[in-house]
Amino acid sequence: MFHIFRHVAGAFCVAMIAGITMPPAFGADLGQKEVGPAPDIGPWSFAFTTYGWIPWISGDMTIRGRSFDVQADPAAILGHLDWDTIPAWMSYAEARNGPIGLFNDIVYANISNSRDFQKELPGKLPPLAGGVSTDYELVIVEFGGAYELWSGTNSAIGKPAAFDLVAGGRFWHQGVTAAASLDRFDAVRSGSVDWVDPFVGGRLRQQLGQNDSFVLSADAGGFGAGSNASWQVRATYNWQLPVMCNLLLDGYVGYRALSVDYSQGSGDTLFKQDVLIQGPVMGTTLHF
Repeated sequence: MFHIFRHVAGAFCVAMIAGITMPPAFGADLGQKEVGPAPDIGPWSFAFTTYGWIPWISGDMTIRGRSFDVQADPAAILGHLDWDTIPAWMSYAEARNGPIGLFNDIVYANISNSRDFQKELPGKLPPLAGGVSTDYELVIVEFGGAYELWSGTNSAIGKPAAFDLVAGGRFWHQGVTAAASLDRFDAVRSGSVDWVDPFVGGRLRQQLGQNDSFVLSADAGGFGAGSNASWQVRATYNWQLPVMCNLLLDGYVGYRALSVDYSQGSGDTLFKQDVLIQGPVMGTTLHF
């Protein structure tokens, strides 16, 4: 099963390339161009980003009662993205009006015909090895709101800063179809699982110069309502790009880590995922 996650890492990397080469988009989590006191309620401003996330994935999974270690890095990527559809997509959007913000974040990867899986199955009998063809779909959608609790000057560097309270939900979908041809038998297993994690957290927006800033956000969720526990940390450096066609553009680079511990069922129906996805992110932002 860890082989599946290697392909998911490949989808993330392709999305990174898309985030750089597609039309300009948003700089994740910045929310509004200038960090500082929120203006009075007035017209809405919008920002949109396509971005890429190159992850290292570690942890363990149990699917239909069978457990696997998950260890994948970008160097293990194989080219099995499903180009008959959109192979991967990552985007962030935020609408802001004064101290109020509404945001949405999407991560999508679609893997098709993953093969050449080799896995040793522990036991008294000699290990079994065989080929597995796998179709895998991963969707993570965040949605929520932000409210500016504080704004002022950071006395340490003498620059404007603001702090937002964030809250929302994180929807997960995973669908797997695996056809295995082993030494002793053929088998096909498929299934999908969906859940939503509520989360709460905070976001610090720190102006560094006239045209650059630093954003640090963190949240915790699950609380047994969806997963047992989930947490996320994201840090990005954002800077203004040259104006093109009268469009205000930002670039950003940073790091994102997302962890989830989820389980449902028991015995042969047990699905459990306890994984950490972490790695660099980069993208571009369109403000309008």
